[in-house]
Amino acid sequence: MTVMATPLGKRLSRIWDKPNFLDFFQNYSSRPVLKVKKGSLIFYEGDKPGKIFYIKSGFVKLFHASESGKDAIIYLYGPGSVLGLRALTSQDELLQHSAEAITDTQVITLSREEYLKAMEEHPEYIIDLLHLFIDRLDYTERKLSGFILTDVTARVANFIVNVAKRFGEKNGTRITIPVPLTHQRIAEFVGSFRETVTGSIQKLEKAGCIEFEGKTLTITNLKTLEGFIQER
Repeated sequence: MTVMATPLGKRLSRIWDKPNFLDFFQNYSSRPVLKVKKGSLIFYEGDKPGKIFYIKSGFVKLFHASESGKDAIIYLYGPGSVLGLRALTSQDELLQHSAEAITDTQVITLSREEYLKAMEEHPEYIIDLLHLFIDRLDYTERKLSGFILTDVTARVANFIVNVAKRFGEKNGTRITIPVPLTHQRIAEFVGSFRETVTGSIQKLEKAGCIEFEGKTLTITNLKTLEGFIQER
């Protein structure tokens, strides 16, 4: 038997294929789908959940509450994302952030015992976990690059491009962002004031690269939008 004939070997032969976490969670979770209402917390910072979470539908913001009471938005999750892996695999088992549903959301959970059993029976799933860490690292690096940009318009453009690449729905040359966004929410993600972000959005609209109708944002010219990042 060659190495490539084993499940792990086969997974290694297509190591860059995106994992199918929906099948993984549905196969190993013994719990019903959790329905979370918009504005509800899925978990709290400092908890020991003893499980990981898969977003079947909806969008979730990961945040850290400062001593002043102001939330620092850390991460945006959407369909196909996995939350809580750090707490499940770390020695202290603690969650470092809180998670709030920003839309009605469906979540599948997998207990620590179910997770460890799956890893023992199917070590090829470890490759899928590597994808999670790589994606998180890539996102963190892109976000850090965005905060290095001193120009708020460049930071707003960087945020929109990042969200579009992860969740955007393409229709010809147009890309619609399925996440409901307001000027205030974008300001929270880019670390700026709403009034300043409003001015930046108006600038991007005037340049013809985005359209903002209600809470729906559409990229009409991705190349022009990316130019606002590269020029800064």
